[in-house]
Amino acid sequence: MNTTSPTRNAERGTRTSRRASLLATALLAFILHLSTFILSAFPPALPHTIYGMARDEYGNPLRTNATIVLTTSTGLSVSAQVETELEPGVNYRLVVPLDSGVKSDAYKTGALQSTVPFRIRVTINNATFLPIEMTGDYSLLGQPGKQTRIDLTLGEDTNGNGLPDAWERAMIAARGWNVTLNDLTGSSSLGTNGVTLLQEYVAGTYGFEDGNGLNLAIARIEAGTPVLEFLAVRGRTYTIVGSTNLKAWMPVPFRPLLPDADAEPVSTYLSPDVRLLQVAVPASATGTVPLFYKLQIQ
Repeated sequence: MNTTSPTRNAERGTRTSRRASLLATALLAFILHLSTFILSAFPPALPHTIYGMARDEYGNPLRTNATIVLTTSTGLSVSAQVETELEPGVNYRLVVPLDSGVKSDAYKTGALQSTVPFRIRVTINNATFLPIEMTGDYSLLGQPGKQTRIDLTLGEDTNGNGLPDAWERAMIAARGWNVTLNDLTGSSSLGTNGVTLLQEYVAGTYGFEDGNGLNLAIARIEAGTPVLEFLAVRGRTYTIVGSTNLKAWMPVPFRPLLPDADAEPVSTYLSPDVRLLQVAVPASATGTVPLFYKLQIQ
């Protein structure tokens, strides 16, 4: 199936509400906006949770002895280990203790008060790495009891297009392109399949060959149940959405056709390896089966 087809196009589950913020230097800080919160009963405030996916410069989710460290301008730190199966599309979660700011001192060591600048770094085997990209919706950042998703990409991005240089160089070399890093953007599609570099990077398929990689196909129909096929890459989380009219899209349950898979359909699949995966999409409780499918990847 051609990935340019709107009926069966493999597509990222990227959110239109998110925005990207590229780090210019290691010292660039974000602000926890807590000034609007006032708690008069007791100094502790509900913690704020920062979570997301941390990837290396080749787009692979971190799986090694990696620690995400949030450090404030005053030297306070909060850290969390990377966990490969924390939840679909998430491999780190920082729970940041907050203080209401009613008193001049924090209710406990490490609690943060309002308007606290911080930076995030990643340590792997005693080496420190800085995110070249932090992508998320910061509208709730720092609010007590709320959550903020921030996806991290490690590495160097000299041309500022959101793609790590090492990955772009590998793409250029593999395809034999006569281009430089400055010629590439996230929306570039230098192959014939219409898939952008950003889509290939997030999917982990690299796009070295147009005939392979990011693709969703109907392999066959078994007793009225469609069997879909796509390349699953280790560490990526896959969701299938369906539609009967190409307008309203909803997640649909599916069953991976694997020897050790549960008989019951699932809503997401976290791939432990690289394989050409087939999944069955049974009819819903209403007996209807979508006519069109998309693949979402995190």
